[in-house]
Amino acid sequence: MKKKYTIVLCGLLSLLTGFQVRANEQDDFNKHFKLIPQPQKVVLLKGEGLSFADLRYMNVQGGTSISPAYHTTLFSLPKVQAAGKGVLTLMLSNDASLPASPEGYSLVVEHKQVTIKARENAGLFYGIQTLLQLLEDARDQQVSIPACSITDYPEIAYRAVHLDLKHHLDATRYYYDMIDRLARLKVNAIVVEFEDKLRYRKAPVVGATNAISIEEFAALSKYAADRYIEVTPLVQGLGHASFILKHDEYKKLRDDPASDWSFNPLDSATYRLQFALYEDAMAAAPYSKYLHIGGDEVGSLGHSAEAKKSGMKPFELQMHWLNRVSEFARAHNRIPIFWDDMVFKLSDLYETTYDDTMPLDKVEKAWKENEHRLNENRHLFPENCIFMRWNYSTSTIPGNLKAIDWYNNNQLKSMAATAAQTTWPMMPREKSNFKPIKDFCRVAAEKKMSGILCTAWDDCSPHLETVWRGLYDFALFSWNYEDIPVEKAHAMYRHRFYAPAAADTAFEFQDQLEEALSFWESALINKGHRNNYPANPDLISLPDANKPGAWRELYKDKLAKAKKEIARYDTIKARLTKTNMLAQRNQFAVLLLNQINELQIYSSKLLVLLENYDKATSKAEKEKMRQQLLTYVANFQARRESFEAVFSQTRMLNNPEGYVLDQNHHNHLANGSNTSDWMFVYELAMNDKINKWLTVLNKMGGL
Repeated sequence: MKKKYTIVLCGLLSLLTGFQVRANEQDDFNKHFKLIPQPQKVVLLKGEGLSFADLRYMNVQGGTSISPAYHTTLFSLPKVQAAGKGVLTLMLSNDASLPASPEGYSLVVEHKQVTIKARENAGLFYGIQTLLQLLEDARDQQVSIPACSITDYPEIAYRAVHLDLKHHLDATRYYYDMIDRLARLKVNAIVVEFEDKLRYRKAPVVGATNAISIEEFAALSKYAADRYIEVTPLVQGLGHASFILKHDEYKKLRDDPASDWSFNPLDSATYRLQFALYEDAMAAAPYSKYLHIGGDEVGSLGHSAEAKKSGMKPFELQMHWLNRVSEFARAHNRIPIFWDDMVFKLSDLYETTYDDTMPLDKVEKAWKENEHRLNENRHLFPENCIFMRWNYSTSTIPGNLKAIDWYNNNQLKSMAATAAQTTWPMMPREKSNFKPIKDFCRVAAEKKMSGILCTAWDDCSPHLETVWRGLYDFALFSWNYEDIPVEKAHAMYRHRFYAPAAADTAFEFQDQLEEALSFWESALINKGHRNNYPANPDLISLPDANKPGAWRELYKDKLAKAKKEIARYDTIKARLTKTNMLAQRNQFAVLLLNQINELQIYSSKLLVLLENYDKATSKAEKEKMRQQLLTYVANFQARRESFEAVFSQTRMLNNPEGYVLDQNHHNHLANGSNTSDWMFVYELAMNDKINKWLTVLNKMGGL
């Protein structure tokens, strides 16, 4: 009996030891390989894995056809007829064990070879993207990929990123690079908001003189389609029409003659023009099944003579337009996508969809009292339309969930829209809007919505390099949702975006920079912000030599924050420097973020110089401080030029000669000037005020 127990005990110890070994192997895999998005299932296998340099050949089976779009280096591998060591095998298969999704795949690494199987070519493409990340991590860390089996597929079929060309363009090469980068993240769609940045043929006055030609954008769309990214055109209609209705030729189509914001939905010429723009946009993006027709934030309708004569209510006017453009889309084999806020605004329910401070009983009361408005108008909703439920911060609140459920209960299709960039100047905030992105990806998957879009608005025209962290978060959660905390997700991002060596929290500079910009936004003003272009900036006052100390007392809170920001600036700069030394890719992003850091600190240091002037007691000290201020302000031009030299490596900063700014009642910051002055609006105004003040002081003998 003793011997039996000994054998059992040894067996248990062996089993436990085996589990420990496998757990250690799993920990080792998780430590070195940070895949974005994460696969649905990874199983470690026994046997030999693969080093970065092991793949030497490619074996293509099962009628598979691949192109250099899959990956130029892999495509150039010599072709062989059978699997074996050093061979990458790609195979189309109807094997029942494969995921049902056309984007699903299986990837097996063992015996120094790789086999990727999928039902369709899109699955093979995504399997290759996973392999490329594995190889990148193996190379960067000089480790081998362990023998493993990966089974993967997306939880949300349509995963789109928003490219807003509203106010500024990047170099065309940047958009090609953007497509490659999104493909690596398994993003499969881009919704392009053209506004006036497309060279329309049928309404040439609408396109800016620096706009992209239809042919150029069609080539870009083809490049994307080859990488399984569907480019969908978005041309704003009904509202957000300033880019059209600002022109004299089209003022007669305004719903309100005094505003360039909205079309008259009862003028037949409205549709002739909008349909012409849609046709040109579809020619520029010919590979999409969708047409995004806008339709949001229309404001008040019914100002035109036709509307007043018709007796139609605003809801009816809105839906009249929606049905007309939906019919057009259907006739052109496109499915219309519609920003859906007006549906709920005109039903007195919109507040419940975004206001997270509204008590639950008030939400329930609003829906009990007003849902009938939706139900009674259900017949006005076009059946072939996708209703895009956009919410950029509070997607999980009861009212927003009720809105999604209403669509589902009424057999209407809806998509979600979250945001990596809303109206923040210079760069996104709130940890790249992490929580709202994560939350809406979960909701979209659970509610089985038709897809999800991650918007990146150009209202304040931040450089797209500042938005990538949010796009990585979106890719992470829209493919395979897991409850990953922000610190872990952003460590994965730094690993993937810069280098594994930059993953540690000691390299986290972006959160710090976001916080610094929150002070920068309002450092030089008494009230207001930079989200909109200020007609008359409410600048802070300047020290009065006759009232020493009064200025310091008035702005003591600002001064305390300024000194904290100077210390933060040094931390950010040190972390950026270390990241730049270690980065194995995306060094341009580091360079750009460093310039943002150099720009944002200008205001804090200026405040401290003003404090020093206010502290000075003698005439000589005041003159010394006056000279320092004069020099510091004069050097802002060099700081600006350094910033713009980096920014303009991809982004076109100035509008073309003769460009007509929108009237645009939203007063977008980036619509404030035809030059890049809007980016430095408070600095320029404050510097002008200080120079005039310093001139007066000089005439007074430095007092």
